[in-house]
Parts: sequence; structure tokens; C-alpha cells
Amino acid sequence: MTRVAILGAGNGGMTMAAHLGLEGHEVRLFELPEYAALDEVREHGGIRISGVEKEGLGAVALATSDIAAALRGAEVIFNPVPFYAYEAFAYSAAPHVENGQIVVAMGKGGGSVAWWQVLRELEIQSEVILGETNTLLHGCRKIRPAEVTVFGVIQENVVAAFPGKNTDCVREVLRSLFPTRDFRRAPNLFESVLLDFNAITHTGPMITNAARIDSGYRKKEFHLFGRDENPPAVCNIIEAIDRERMALAEALEIEAFPLEVEHTRNKYNPGHAGDQVLPMYESMHTEKLEQVPGPYSLDARHLTEDVPYGLVTWASLGRMLSVPTPASDAIITLASVLNGEDYWALGRTVDKMGINPTWSKVRLKEYLEEGE
Repeated sequence: MTRVAILGAGNGGMTMAAHLGLEGHEVRLFELPEYAALDEVREHGGIRISGVEKEGLGAVALATSDIAAALRGAEVIFNPVPFYAYEAFAYSAAPHVENGQIVVAMGKGGGSVAWWQVLRELEIQSEVILGETNTLLHGCRKIRPAEVTVFGVIQENVVAAFPGKNTDCVREVLRSLFPTRDFRRAPNLFESVLLDFNAITHTGPMITNAARIDSGYRKKEFHLFGRDENPPAVCNIIEAIDRERMALAEALEIEAFPLEVEHTRNKYNPGHAGDQVLPMYESMHTEKLEQVPGPYSLDARHLTEDVPYGLVTWASLGRMLSVPTPASDAIITLASVLNGEDYWALGRTVDKMGINPTWSKVRLKEYLEEGE
């Protein structure tokens, strides 16, 4: 049994808590006080989970908005939240982290750097290991205050750490807690940053469906990954963004696979035999993806997270490496206009990650490995 603290009680945090509770681990679930709605979790003693992987009530030993209580004695700390929430949780947790704890940011690559920057700013002396995965471990939804459903399981996640020299330690912890999953060791955290399924698949369809989303036309029938919403021309945008991602990976000498291949590796095509790789249009239209409803607002994380903390990062990295990103640039500009935000200014650029854009590739890799 491992003592696990989960920071964030949204879709991903609730599902992870239920999953690990069913596996017999001691789970503490924390939510920031301004968002805490954990009464039913406490009342039921846990979270009910259903769907494609597990069924039952996962025990939660503690559901709280007291961060000190959640972290006290925890061996592993998971932070499965949108990128823009990492800092808030890190500032809350920083004074209470303990020597030897392992923090794993989950949801979008680069979370380990966000945590590292907060701990450094606050001059925290506790020795903790900071890691991350490129996405959540489940495609999931919280359907009631103490109930979640899982419609997809990510079979292979990229695992990284900052500094990168700690990656193997983080990977072993994840493998022990999730023994049926594959955790691919990243050479540095930019593999985690670049393998961002949401930035690839959410942003283009959000732009091309903006009129329908904003007007609310036939709202309950809207599915972002539906065939009507995602015809071949829209899939061309997805493919263009994906190929820009691969060009960035190549410039960093990181092995990368097309999105269609990643879908196959992660078993996103359950109706197709073996390891068949489908063309982009068919790869995007699978049983798992098409059943996901919404989103119903342009203010959804599909733009507010995936553009500034996904595409802007890639575009910034492209400028540093002299790799053009015209499709990503176009989506960033259009999303900024639609939502009245300057995502270019708001977003996570390489310099906000502590990286000097004039560095050589050798210096960049040194920073990612050593943290300085």
C-alpha cells in the first residue's frame, strides 16, 4: 500500500482517486478551498467508478481542503489538473512538502518545471523529486459529486522529470502504482511537452466549429469529435498541426510518431484489428472519441488551456529552433480574436520555462537534464 495525495478533484483527480482506492492504496484527495465540493465523497467514503476499466467504490481515506493534512506522510503526490492550475496548487503545497516526496504533474507536459519554479521562488529546502506525464491516464468525466465514468484508457504515457536526471525514479513509481500501463521514458521533458494530444486534436475543430459552439445551435447534439463536426478538411488542420509537432521533435532529436500511430499504440481504435494504423480521418472517428459530448463554450479548456499552454509553447520553440509553425500560428491568432485574449502574450513561451531562446541545443539539453 502506498500513501498517495491527489491534488485536484476534477475529472482526472477524482478518477485517479477512485482507481487507486480500488487498488488498495491510501488515498488523500485535496481540492483548493474555493473549489472544494467533497461532502459526498466523505459521506460515501470514496468515489464510485464505472466504464471501460474498473467498476466499484474506490476508498478515499481523506477528502479535504487542508493541504497540510493531505500531504503529511504522503509518499507520492499527483497533480492532475489543467496547466494553468499547476501554480496555484504548487504555491499551496510548497510550505508543506517533505523530503523524499515525489510530485507528478499530469495533464499537460511541462508541469514539473512549473512546480520547480514555485519551489525555487519560495526557497523551499525540502528535497522533492518533480516529474510529469504528457496527459492524464484516463479519458473520463465526473458525472456526479462522488461518481466518475471512464470512456478511454491511455495505455502508454510519456514520463519525464525536471531535472531530467530524476526521470527513472519517477517512472518506477508510476509503474509500481499502474502495473498494467506502459510508461515511455522521455529523453527530456520536451517529449512530454510535444506529445500533447489535446493541443493537436482540440484546437483546430474548436476554431472551425466556433459559430455552432458560440450560438448553442442543437447544443445537446454537439460532439467535437463527431463526423459532422470533423469532416476531412478539418482533419487536414489536425494533421498539419501534428506534422509541425513532429518537425519540432526532429529538431530536438526526439523520436516522434504521427498522431495516427499514437492512437493505435494507445488502443484508441477498438473496432479495428491488431496494430492497424488508420488514416487521420478514420483515426479521429472512433467509438471512444465520438461519444464525448461538448464542449459548449469557446471559453472551454480546449482553447483556454490548449492554445496558450500547448500551441504557443510549440510556436515559441519553433522560433528558437528555426522550425516554422504556420498552422499553429494561425490557430493561436484566431483563438485570440475569438476569445478576446492575447494568447501570444499570455501563453507559456520558452523563456517562461527558464530557457534563453538564444541557447544552443547542447545548452538546452544540459538545462533540461540538470535543471541549471
